[in-house]
Amino acid sequence: MIATPDRTPLLREFFDRPVLGVAPGPLGRLPVRATPDGPITLRPTAAGSPDAPDAPGSHTRRIRTARNGVTSGPPGHAHVYCTHGTSRRSA
Repeated sequence: MIATPDRTPLLREFFDRPVLGVAPGPLGRLPVRATPDGPITLRPTAAGSPDAPDAPGSHTRRIRTARNGVTSGPPGHAHVYCTHGTSRRSA
C-alpha cells in the first residue's frame, strides 16, 4: 500500500482506471512506501500515458525493454527515471 502524508491511502485499485483519471491524483502528494529498511517517499512531478505509446515523449515509443516495460504492466507500479545534464536553449 502507498499512503500519503494526509493518510489517504492510494491502493493499487486507485490506479486501475483510465490514465486521464489517474494522472492528476498523485501529483502534488508525497506517496510513501513502507519497506523493511524504512519508508521511501517520492515526489511525482509528471504523469505519462501508456495509452499513447506512439506519442513522441513516450519512453516505449521505439522499443519496449525490461527497464521501461513497467509502463505496460499491471497498475500501481512506478516508472522512475533521471536525466542528467539536460538543458534547453530558447531562440
